[in-house]
Parts: sequence; C-alpha cells; structure tokens
Amino acid sequence: MGTVPVEPKTMYELTVRGDFAAAHRLRDYDGSCENLHGHNWRVEVHLAGEKLDKLGILVDFRDVKKALGVALDEWDHKYINDIPPFDSLNPTTENLSRHLYGRLAAAMPDGVRVTRVVLWESDGCSGAYVPGESS
Repeated sequence: MGTVPVEPKTMYELTVRGDFAAAHRLRDYDGSCENLHGHNWRVEVHLAGEKLDKLGILVDFRDVKKALGVALDEWDHKYINDIPPFDSLNPTTENLSRHLYGRLAAAMPDGVRVTRVVLWESDGCSGAYVPGESS
C-alpha cells in the first residue's frame, strides 16, 4: 500500500503596485550614480496568506494601497539621502526595498505576510527584498 499524499497548504497571493518620483545619489559609488539623479520608481508588493475572511478576501487592496501610499509619500518628490535612515544608509534599490518591506510588514493584519518587495528604477532594472524564513 502506498502512502497518502500530503496536501500542500492553501496559499493566496496578492500583488499591489505603486510609484513615486525621487532623487538620490549613491555614496562611495565609482560611477555616474554617485552624482545626484532621479528615477520614476515603480514598486510591487507581494503578499500571501492561508486564510480568507468571511467575504473571501485575504486583505483589502485599499488597505494595502493606503499603507504603501503612506510609506511612499515620505519619498515622493524628495531627495532620499536627506530622509532617515538614508541620511546614513546608502539609498540603493536593495536598501530601499528592504525598508519598504519593514514598513509594510508592520502594517499588515495577522495572517498576511509580505513575501517580496520589488523596486524598479527603470523599465529594465529592478531590485527586490525577499525575507528569509525567520523574518
């Protein structure tokens, strides 16, 4: 007799996008990005969870968009190097995406995890923060 296959956990995933325009410069970088320059950034926030509410919703898109908007408003049309923690932390795409992850993860309801934050500097260049198992 064979063993009964184990059903994988049910998982629901959502993606919410946002954008902002901001300037920055990379400290100690050997190249043109050391100079002040700007981007029209695009952000993708990926969320996951196992349970839906009584309406069949993992988390309301409006709530995620609101949390993302609050976080992005701090950077929109600003010089990121002047805004903590980027007044001392290099404002790389990687560091920005990790910071956004922390802000958004703290704003999500129980049972909803931020699984990835992707930050696009341009159409061909993006960076992402993907938390590890202990995050």
